[in-house]
Amino acid sequence: MRTAGRSERDDGFNFIAFKARDFTVTRVLEYKEDLSASFSRELVALANTLGGRILLGVRDDGSVVGIKDSNDLRARIQDIARNCDPPVQVLVEPVGKVMVVTVRESNAKPVQCREGFFWRQGAVTQKLSRNEIRDFFRTEGMIRFDLSVNPRFRYPEDFDRDKFKNWLRLSGITGRPRTEDVLVNIKAAERSGERLLFRNAGILFFAKNVRHFFNQA
Repeated sequence: MRTAGRSERDDGFNFIAFKARDFTVTRVLEYKEDLSASFSRELVALANTLGGRILLGVRDDGSVVGIKDSNDLRARIQDIARNCDPPVQVLVEPVGKVMVVTVRESNAKPVQCREGFFWRQGAVTQKLSRNEIRDFFRTEGMIRFDLSVNPRFRYPEDFDRDKFKNWLRLSGITGRPRTEDVLVNIKAAERSGERLLFRNAGILFFAKNVRHFFNQA
């Protein structure tokens, strides 16, 4: 989180700071000198917390370098926001030499970008771990992430039998139970006719390549 409070000579910046004090959604300000590769991560992190504003054309120390307002810049910002999953709602407006991107808190958390799930921890943008993603879904009151069926998983092609055998050994299950029965009993998967549909929890434990399904894992 950055603190607004530059000299009175920086009229554009002081106007932004004044507006930020009256910003009822949040008072989080993120300074960025230009539209860098990390922009989508910042959008997602703000949308997953309380929202905020990204000030393009401002260095980390709060000094204004400015950024040229153009239709191309605005279109790029909106495209990045739309490509988040789900899309992030933003308002783009120039204030002085600075482009202000207002990010609304998402009502469909958690939001992810191509690099994964992110949120704000104080002034830092952090990537969510597998456990944090599951906890996020629970705390947001959504359908439990671990019990949601993932239609992209193909059984048995994507299933790692070595991981499953190791889990059996550690769990203390004896005998020779049918693999499919165990997966259903532990709620890692569910049956749909003759098909076995894997839930996200089962993928996290038993997929050959977890990152194929969750690039943040």
